[in-house]
Amino acid sequence: MQPNMGSSTNWVLVLGLILGSAVLAVLGDILGFRYGKQRISVFGLRPKYTSRLITAVTGGIISIVILTVLSAFSQDVRTALFSMQYVQQQLMDLRLQLQTSQSNADQAVDDLMLARSSLEQQRNLLQTTTASLDLTRFDLESLRNDKVVLENERNELEAEVKVMREESEELKRALSSMRSDFIAIHANVLLAQRPILPGSSEAQVSEDLQALRKDIRLSVVSRVSDKLLSRLRDLPIVIAPESEAEVLEALTQAQERFYVRALAAENVALGEPIKVRLEVGESHLIYAAGEPIHRRMIDAQRSDLDAEEALHIFLRELKMKAIRDGVLPDPSTNSVGTLEGETFFDIVENLKDAGAPVILSALASHDIYTEGPVDIEVVLEE
Repeated sequence: MQPNMGSSTNWVLVLGLILGSAVLAVLGDILGFRYGKQRISVFGLRPKYTSRLITAVTGGIISIVILTVLSAFSQDVRTALFSMQYVQQQLMDLRLQLQTSQSNADQAVDDLMLARSSLEQQRNLLQTTTASLDLTRFDLESLRNDKVVLENERNELEAEVKVMREESEELKRALSSMRSDFIAIHANVLLAQRPILPGSSEAQVSEDLQALRKDIRLSVVSRVSDKLLSRLRDLPIVIAPESEAEVLEALTQAQERFYVRALAAENVALGEPIKVRLEVGESHLIYAAGEPIHRRMIDAQRSDLDAEEALHIFLRELKMKAIRDGVLPDPSTNSVGTLEGETFFDIVENLKDAGAPVILSALASHDIYTEGPVDIEVVLEE
């Protein structure tokens, strides 16, 4: 819509300026005519030129009056006349600001386009991730189902394994029983032992080794069942010659007491030779004859006393003490000696008959050395 120019024009000012200019022009003309008629000269000029000067001055006054009036009544005229350079500078600044704003706007548009592109990529990524998540959830559900199936299969397999283990244990027991029926001598069984006294000659050591062979045969006879006695001739005792020679050389003229142990080198089945390995070591006195080895107080008057159990505990403690003191146990049984069954039950009866606390003492029956055995005499003291 075009603005109404007539409504915003100051016609009074325009008409006033026209009339004022006309009046000033008339006055200037009259003044110039009068001065020219009177032949007045200004600045030494001829009257004709003086009249022209007055006309020019009148025109200048008219212009000054017009400019003064317009400046007095219009801010725009004052600005146009006196502040044009400032206005132009402001205009240039505004144009520069406009260009900067336009550049910022273009940059903002580019950023907006980039943001929209990034947003679109994020949306695509979100869709892809959502699809992947759905697939993962499906896989997870499948794995859970597979886990349930596998757990059921595992339980079934564990049950089968348990049954198979039980069958295996039963077969092992049966196999062990069958092997026991056919094994005459087990590995590491102590067959015999002999002390070698200090300063023994080669002949004496050789004689002791021969006696050791006899002891081995007697030990084998005592260990095998009656049905094997007829086959003893088929069970020769084998000692490696080099091993026997080494023992003979090492113990001849020895300055200390030594022992020689004969151990079964391996399990010996029916009809196989008995392979023996020799074990040699220094023999030290552990207990002198009659020396107390172990003592224990037993409250024999207790009504709940189990005499057999109390004696078993006493003998176990005796064995542990003897081993700690340096007595070598039997490698196959870990025992250090034996107590006759008749003697054992006699002691049990004596404990039962005792009416008061007693001290049970085990005394060495003879000098006991490193190789043992620990032969004891049990004494009850009230």
